[in-house]
Amino acid sequence: MRFKSILGIALIPMVAYAANPVVGEAPAAMAAAPSIDDFTALDEEFDTALVEYTKELKAADKAQRRELRANSPIKLYWPRFEAMSKAGEGRATLWLVEHIKENRDVRSKERGAVLTPLFKSIIDNHADAEWFTSAVKSLAANKKYVGADETVAMLDKAAKTAKSDNAKAASLFFAANILADSDPARAEKLMAEIGEKYSNTVYGTAARASKATPEDSEVGKVAPTFVGETIDGFQFSIEDYRGKVVALDFYGFW
Repeated sequence: MRFKSILGIALIPMVAYAANPVVGEAPAAMAAAPSIDDFTALDEEFDTALVEYTKELKAADKAQRRELRANSPIKLYWPRFEAMSKAGEGRATLWLVEHIKENRDVRSKERGAVLTPLFKSIIDNHADAEWFTSAVKSLAANKKYVGADETVAMLDKAAKTAKSDNAKAASLFFAANILADSDPARAEKLMAEIGEKYSNTVYGTAARASKATPEDSEVGKVAPTFVGETIDGFQFSIEDYRGKVVALDFYGFW
């Protein structure tokens, strides 16, 4: 049994990496470890470089593309974010996780060895970060590389260390989805816990929705209380609109 949701699936600092792939030498100006406070500036710098790189790549011929790819932004900036991560900046560690597929120097079979210590570091050191829920989503999305059992174990720990209800609920929700086939009894228990303890979160809404019946959506029924999240991360509740005319547009990707 697999729980369905319209939620996007879509962790990380100071531990020695189990694997430290060679990504090529960065220019001297990029070799120095940046300050922990420079993450936002470095991230914006990378985005700008990526835009310019994409333009050049589209205009280049075959030979030029080969040379451009050899010095792509991901190769040049990876060491800088890696240094920042090792210095204790959790957002840089999350950046490494979210960009690992773009780094061609890390082969698919090596991703698990690189990702696992990064996720463990985030869970151990950044459970109070506002972006912790994003790290949990990323962990679940990388189950293929980390391994189902290891992913569930880390999600269990994340649920215990997380500070916000949304992050706790997200950890339990993704663990339940992974366990839906191998341990349906535990998956059901986790979903029930989410619905009861974290009803004020989008995952609490998703947990309750997994048990909904056709009768619950009959014409004339009062809309159940639910929490949603906009594309830019703003959380809202249907309770905010009681007594008003509301148009709901549900969609998803399968």
